Amino acid sequence: MLKLTENLSLDRYDYALQSLRNVGARLPSKVVFDIGPGNGSMQRIEQDSFEWQGFDREAWGDVKQWDIAEPGYVPEQRAGGILLLDVIEHVPNPGLALRNISAALLDDGYLVITVPNPSWSGSRIHALFRGYASGFTPLDLEENHHVFIPWPHVLERLLSDAGFQIEEYVTLDGSTTLFRAEGTMFKPLRYLMNLGMILIEHFDPTACGMSLGLLARKKCEAATQSPYPGSQKGTEFTPESPSWTPPSET
Repeated sequence: MLKLTENLSLDRYDYALQSLRNVGARLPSKVVFDIGPGNGSMQRIEQDSFEWQGFDREAWGDVKQWDIAEPGYVPEQRAGGILLLDVIEHVPNPGLALRNISAALLDDGYLVITVPNPSWSGSRIHALFRGYASGFTPLDLEENHHVFIPWPHVLERLLSDAGFQIEEYVTLDGSTTLFRAEGTMFKPLRYLMNLGMILIEHFDPTACGMSLGLLARKKCEAATQSPYPGSQKGTEFTPESPSWTPPSET
């Protein structure tokens, strides 16, 4: 069972940089793919002697095209590390995406993932009163394309099926404080909500922080079999043949 390693006050970018620095000496290559790179801010890892390469659904600037949600393509050069920062919740088939990523990563390479924390105390209160975890409402589906709620135990299973072993599971963005939100002192309801969040986080550390981070190591060359929809059970998926092959009927 996946266990929480630590509660951190870092944001996703600082966590990714810290993670790369921690495992840098163990990476099989200094090439790091940044998938869904936003404005390219993680290119700063080049100051730490990493080689940054950005990938997105559409090419722009120095960023190359690669849609990890589609089978049939993996970059020719493989990486020693991959960053997937607040991306997987936008992907309709996360199992397939992670297998694509696995195929693009060298053995013993590392994957850094950050996602919204569905266990966050604020999300729990939001779900209690509105029926949806915060960040995963119908409006978020339409405007932000949040199609996958990244529960840690589900990510653990998907990563394992893609040939990864999680080495670290942390929460990010810090714990709740009484006057966390601007103007809280003059908003009694917000004050009470923060107090409730503090209590939830006291009894369950996984509720601390709006985001969570996972550090996973690729432990095998080929992705394992996956029973999830969109990934045919019993198919093979390797860097040499990165497309899905329907299994033989018996």
